[in-house]
Amino acid sequence: MKARARVRRPGCARTERPRALHVPRAVLTRFHLLSEAGAHYAAIAMSQIIGRPLHLDVPWARILPLEDVADMAGGASRVVCAVSLKVYGELRGNLLLVFSREQIPLLLDLIVPRRAPGRHRAAGPHVLDEMERSALMEIGNILGCAYLNALSRLLGVSLLPSIPGLALDMVGAVTDHLLIELAPVADTAVVLASGVQEPASGLRGEIFFLPHPDSLGVLGRAHEQEGRAGAAARSRAR
Repeated sequence: MKARARVRRPGCARTERPRALHVPRAVLTRFHLLSEAGAHYAAIAMSQIIGRPLHLDVPWARILPLEDVADMAGGASRVVCAVSLKVYGELRGNLLLVFSREQIPLLLDLIVPRRAPGRHRAAGPHVLDEMERSALMEIGNILGCAYLNALSRLLGVSLLPSIPGLALDMVGAVTDHLLIELAPVADTAVVLASGVQEPASGLRGEIFFLPHPDSLGVLGRAHEQEGRAGAAARSRAR
């Protein structure tokens, strides 16, 4: 049996390996508050679009092995509608908004009103025309920018989102694409997660932010007002 060859990364010594990330508990607590504030801003934006109030899920911030990142969104084989944005500036990373496959028609009915309600259900979740794809990317762009605006205000840095990308695929395929740039430098990922839901329709979206390891220092220096922002988000979500 032949041994599998070890791939050498360009510009790195053969003995160098991806590093494990070590984040103090107090810093993870700050990340938790940032996730909560970001989700609060996203919920306000979504509520204004669909004309209905949204509730926040309990946010969390964890360090996950790269091979477990797909589990954060229901497992590698779960089929979802995912909108991703790369984040540039002093804080780099990837922002991911996820809706389940079954909720695509519901989401479209809310953001692309039609004369015949349920048209999207009849067409099926994978049959999207250009306008529907554009609408999904735009909703992802609006929610993503609202989330990043909260982080920008708390951290005092400028964040530049990319043009959104849309994928109707399994979670594993989506997260593998996001982890390509992380894998060479770390074997774990910091994940900030939160969710928004509209109780009347049952619509629920999940928001994940995966900062680049080199940007963790920026996330850790959140201003003192983050505590007040997190408290405000909790009170408004009740």
